Amino acid sequence: MSVTYTEIPEKRRCEFTVSGHISHDDYLAIAEPMERFVETHGKVQMIEVVDHFTGFDPSVLLPGIRFDIKVVPHVTHIALVTDIGWISPIARAVGGLLPTRLRVFPRDGLEEARAWLDAELAAG
Repeated sequence: MSVTYTEIPEKRRCEFTVSGHISHDDYLAIAEPMERFVETHGKVQMIEVVDHFTGFDPSVLLPGIRFDIKVVPHVTHIALVTDIGWISPIARAVGGLLPTRLRVFPRDGLEEARAWLDAELAAG
């Protein structure tokens, strides 16, 4: 499997890890529970860890766009954790267009990402 998904309900946060190629089943393993999580908790935070990325099945593209339109407006903060050089500038550019705060952390910065989200949650 190239993805993992975890929910932290008490912090209204979900975390997922991507490693390798994303199949349609991998996409569903994240998208479906995250949609339910947002429906349950309203505004949420997200941590995305990208260890390794080799692409995704074309069948994920249209459902992924629909997912983003439906879910991203409910995500207040995104912490992107990766050492893949080309992802950071793209994420920062896209983040400027989103109604969410996005911050990129190095792969060894997962605990720093969690601390940032904890501080943002405490601030209100």
